[in-house]
Amino acid sequence: MKSYFRSLLCAILLNSATTGLGYTGADYASAMDQGNYDKAITIMTDIIKGTDTKSGELYYKRASAYAKKGDFVYAVIDCGTALTYSPAEEKYFLLRGECKKQINDPTYVSDLRNAGPKGLALLNEKPAAAKPSVPIAHTVQNKANQSGPSDVDVNIPVVRHKNPNTFVLIFCNENYLEDGISNVNYAHNDGNKFKEYCIKTLGIPVQNIHLRADATRNQLRSEIKWARNISDAYGNDADLILYYSGHGMPDDRSRKAYLLPSDGIANDPESGYALSQLYDELGEMKFNSTLVLLDACFSGAKRNGEMLTAAKGVAIKPSEEELSGNVAVISATQGDDTAYPDDDSRHGLFTYFLLKRLQETKGYTTIGDLASYISTNVKRASLVKQNKMQVPAVNYSPESSVDLEIVNFGQK
Repeated sequence: MKSYFRSLLCAILLNSATTGLGYTGADYASAMDQGNYDKAITIMTDIIKGTDTKSGELYYKRASAYAKKGDFVYAVIDCGTALTYSPAEEKYFLLRGECKKQINDPTYVSDLRNAGPKGLALLNEKPAAAKPSVPIAHTVQNKANQSGPSDVDVNIPVVRHKNPNTFVLIFCNENYLEDGISNVNYAHNDGNKFKEYCIKTLGIPVQNIHLRADATRNQLRSEIKWARNISDAYGNDADLILYYSGHGMPDDRSRKAYLLPSDGIANDPESGYALSQLYDELGEMKFNSTLVLLDACFSGAKRNGEMLTAAKGVAIKPSEEELSGNVAVISATQGDDTAYPDDDSRHGLFTYFLLKRLQETKGYTTIGDLASYISTNVKRASLVKQNKMQVPAVNYSPESSVDLEIVNFGQK
């Protein structure tokens, strides 16, 4: 019954909402009936901007117009926003799953399985045989969306300029195959929202962005190879951003730091991807600049401060890795710090302030400014929220041919 009244309220708000341009829900319906999907998108954008009472239904309707137009990526993004308001709404999953399938995103299967009988029918699965999967960005053990979406998940700035020569790798490892390795709360939400900011706020074309959720070691390797090929083709006419949210781990003996792939084994460093190898590979590439953003810690701790595995009794301070080429790294932690989550925003604490700075500056921020803002705010917030300081780190290659600190990805 409550669900019925919520839906009724959304419908009333949508059909009665008027904005600066005077559009209403009836105008949207008329545009859709006429097949004028560009106008329908404009109408819904105006309605969303002009109402203080936002809902998943508003974003779903705009997503529907994007889908009809064939802009499937933007439809996926809007469906994701709609799900932050109504995380169990089957039709949102259905539309997002259908659009993901159009752009060859394999996670469409998960969405269709969350879309009820209609989704299962598209998969030719019977309800009894369906294995319900946890929705992306909602796999956390927390107060699920009781307070609505985070402030950085809505009102994302949209710029007109394009950055056709900026390329992005996004790895968001939330779920791990090995028993005993905990999920990384909010990692999918981290990666998906960062991608949305790259598209909308940094003006990076969708086709320039590769996102891997729960990336295996071979998938990490394959995407680094893609970046190398881009480097060979574009040289210093292009820039690279690499973002990672997930577990890191140390080698107990060498104290080397590793990214932990989704198929990695916590006590076997060889199953990970060494940061030293990653930095060497990036340093050999020909990009004008490479920015690495790491929302992970490498002490053997989880986001909640406990140890990654029961066998590890103490956190380990990993050795620092040297950089070469035109590479800058902003990391969520240094030493044996823990990379904490922010339950209020449903992001990693580091990622929240990364997105917040992009939102505040509309993308016009330098690497140096971004690093300073993240460091100051993460240190303060971690003390207040966790009673322990998390200290981000920034590191620049000493041999860079450009002043990495003043590189601005919002101006190309």
